[in-house]
Amino acid sequence: MRPRRFCQARLQPGGALFVAEFGTDVRQRRTGIKSQAKSDGLRLLRAIDETQAHGQEGSRVDPTRAAHEAGLDVGDVGSDRYHRALGYLLEEAALAGDDHTAFDVGEEHPHGYALYFFTRRALQLLEG
Repeated sequence: MRPRRFCQARLQPGGALFVAEFGTDVRQRRTGIKSQAKSDGLRLLRAIDETQAHGQEGSRVDPTRAAHEAGLDVGDVGSDRYHRALGYLLEEAALAGDDHTAFDVGEEHPHGYALYFFTRRALQLLEG
């Protein structure tokens, strides 16, 4: 059986077409990264709840501090793995950025908030 392949194409400036072909190994790697982000995100969410939110929707929380306090091994805080976990929680609307703590986005804090709000969706994700 031939491995499945897919292509991605995009038009470059000046009209040149860029085509990249990927095999199933690339797709599987992406799926694995997403699965790891979900798993790490849920572990981070549990740590946030246990150390800060205590089941209270609307609580202001600091995911970085929660990860440290819980001794989570989601990679070093600030690592790609940690940021993918945090990104998963933001995509799922489990956390919402506190606009009062927004700052210029940079490499160190790609989501741009020092604190977040623990949402009703967070409680739903914790319930499973």
